[in-house]
Amino acid sequence: METVTLQVFRYDPDKDQTPYYKEYEVPVEGTLLNALLYIKDNLDPTLAFRAFCRSEVCGSCSVRVNGKTKLACKTPMRELVDTWKGRPLRIDPLNHMAVIKDLVVDIDRPIEKMKTLIPWLVPDPRVVPTDPMHESIIYPEEMEAYKDQIHCMLCFSCYSACEAVEDNERYRGPFAFSRAYRFQVDRRDIETAKEKRIRYAVSGGLWSCVQCQKCLYVCPKGVKPAEDIQNLRGQAVKRGFTDKPGAKKLKHFVDWIYATGQINRLYLPEEVYGNKEAREKLTKAYEEMGVEVWEVPKPVKSLMKFRDIYLEILSKEDKALELDYSHVRKIDRMVSEIFKADICTIIDKAHQEGKSSRGLIAKLKGLFGGNDG
Repeated sequence: METVTLQVFRYDPDKDQTPYYKEYEVPVEGTLLNALLYIKDNLDPTLAFRAFCRSEVCGSCSVRVNGKTKLACKTPMRELVDTWKGRPLRIDPLNHMAVIKDLVVDIDRPIEKMKTLIPWLVPDPRVVPTDPMHESIIYPEEMEAYKDQIHCMLCFSCYSACEAVEDNERYRGPFAFSRAYRFQVDRRDIETAKEKRIRYAVSGGLWSCVQCQKCLYVCPKGVKPAEDIQNLRGQAVKRGFTDKPGAKKLKHFVDWIYATGQINRLYLPEEVYGNKEAREKLTKAYEEMGVEVWEVPKPVKSLMKFRDIYLEILSKEDKALELDYSHVRKIDRMVSEIFKADICTIIDKAHQEGKSSRGLIAKLKGLFGGNDG
């Protein structure tokens, strides 16, 4: 019978000073959960791990295998052996949660964080009948809005893999935001609850997500928390929550792309973080390197036609982000003045004639907010 070595994390806080790993030889058959049960039944009855449904429904058996989050009841041993070419498989508990014993972690903290986002339906009496004898109808097209999110089984795989959870303790977690989004798009939910849910999401670190996409990769049910977070951000901006750096960055990108077809990295520190000094240092650094023209956003061909199409779409769809048109028009005027002729041609000609291009640099500084000193 073919076997493989499992190096299993062991730790009992009541007995052990530090965690350690213990090796077990298990058959290469069935799932990883079968292997853990084999250890429990035949090799070491003291091993602690969670498992209930054994059929990919409850989500309780999530662990890490060589650093990768896996649902034990869904993961074939053959697949693991082939992936790691027969090498020992290190089995660890999930990240970002306190270990109760061995592979069992304390899930209370992430659950409590999720509860702050109102992850339940607050019925709107105008939509949901108060009489329990009357049916609350949900149409198939309405279910489309949250048909993926309802499959979340609280396995905490996304929470374990999340970079933002590691960096920000108050961050609610990918699964929590997916749960929030599920009810945010439910037409039966009352508007006051939607407003509170967005407010709590923003205060709960909605803009801390770095969009690493790990939550999409590890979810055993195909839920896409990263996309739900993006959608919640759009709703937050629409509802006026624009004072966070993430929202300001989004607005900065939209304004500059709308005006020039490109983003403006040089001006981003001041517009997003209010850091004028950083922008001035960047400008000075470019000058000291002898770079007279850096990445200046230049309008793409047929930009105005693109804008007309964009505005037509916006006029028909529910706008997720209001453009700052006064800012865009200001960018328009400055960019238009600079790009009346091709910049490289102007500089080359100035150098050939032995002339200084200081006038052009001054214009660029004016565009990006630089000084003339």
